[in-house]
Amino acid sequence: MGTSSADIAAQLRARILSGQLRPGDMLPSAREITREWSVAIATASRVHALLRSEGLAEPLPGVGTIVATPGASARSHRAATRPRQRRLQQEPHDAIAERIVTAAVSIADAEGVGSLTMRRIAPAVRMSPAALNRFYPTQEHLLAEMMDRAFREWSAGGQDGTWRANLISGHRELWRVFRRHPWLAPQLSVTRPQLIPAALVFAEWAIRTLTQAGISPEEAFEVHILLFTQARGTAILLEPEAEAESVTGIDADTWIDRRRERLEELSSDEHHTVLKSLIGSGYALDLDRAYERGLVLLVDGIASRITRTR
Repeated sequence: MGTSSADIAAQLRARILSGQLRPGDMLPSAREITREWSVAIATASRVHALLRSEGLAEPLPGVGTIVATPGASARSHRAATRPRQRRLQQEPHDAIAERIVTAAVSIADAEGVGSLTMRRIAPAVRMSPAALNRFYPTQEHLLAEMMDRAFREWSAGGQDGTWRANLISGHRELWRVFRRHPWLAPQLSVTRPQLIPAALVFAEWAIRTLTQAGISPEEAFEVHILLFTQARGTAILLEPEAEAESVTGIDADTWIDRRRERLEELSSDEHHTVLKSLIGSGYALDLDRAYERGLVLLVDGIASRITRTR
């Protein structure tokens, strides 16, 4: 198992608290962290973010990240945000809430939902964590708004083809939304769906498109669940893979290549002839291709069934 950003932050935190690193001392740069702990640059960057969120580190423009002087960060933050807070009081409530969601989505896209705390979001919008809590008292509330924001990016596009062509086109757009926001799919529930306005817009479009093929709204709803679950189920693989690559610095293809010899050994007998041929073919899993193939197969199956029952 690779070293995580939390593990590295814990080691640096121990050095700070023990006095080994004193206020004003330089912390290892992101590149130094990547070399010392053999991690990806994204993991190294999260180390600094974690220590900043705890008030143990602060950026020094033109120099790097240093150990914070106790109380200094809080005082400078208050001084810097005081004029901003006055401006915020003149800003409409909805505009402030929208900016908070925008910042939260950007952080989740880059670092994952696990990094999403009010302390992490606060500097991005120049507000205090306490002020953010007045807009979003729970993470569940904030996540619902983030999911709505993500789904608002979906568009059915030009729907001037057959129901089959329109259905495929709209679901390709859904996949692009999942691709842009790897955190989104794991947060969604199908059996106990969150009441997200923009997601309901998508559901209405999908069910209406399916009814154009001549099936009942009830059956159309169940087919919608099938197609949506295929997209969500494939997209759920995106965030863990991004995190694994960030922690280990190894992409999925390299991970498989390093285990190819063992795979070939396990598939060498007559019970695994198909797997053996696949391993030797140079095939590499591509989630975009896998999703597209699955989508077309499902829609073709739906179309075939409709044709047979008419």
